[in-house]
Amino acid sequence: MPYLSTGLLENPLVEGIWASPTLSVNITNDDISTVAIQIEGFSQTESTNIKYVEEFFTLASGAVVLKNYFIPFNTFEFKFFASSQSVEISVWCKDSDGNLISVPLGIS
Repeated sequence: MPYLSTGLLENPLVEGIWASPTLSVNITNDDISTVAIQIEGFSQTESTNIKYVEEFFTLASGAVVLKNYFIPFNTFEFKFFASSQSVEISVWCKDSDGNLISVPLGIS
């Protein structure tokens, strides 16, 4: 099962507002069959990771899904597990208006 990670990302407060309050994840299944996907999201406090997202679902062949996650933390990390190498995952940070605010984290 392929494993992908955003690595630890910073999300500072800017004038009392999170720089990236939303993380958007686009997942495409390019396989010829249905695949299983697991998503885990963690906040980090000092040296402790706390899981706050755990989602498991299947994605039909050729299907695309967009997931959005609220990120009210200074540092966070998302991990992705897919049952096929043919799954493409893109991760984007968005500001409070929904605008892309940084270079996308392309992981596949």
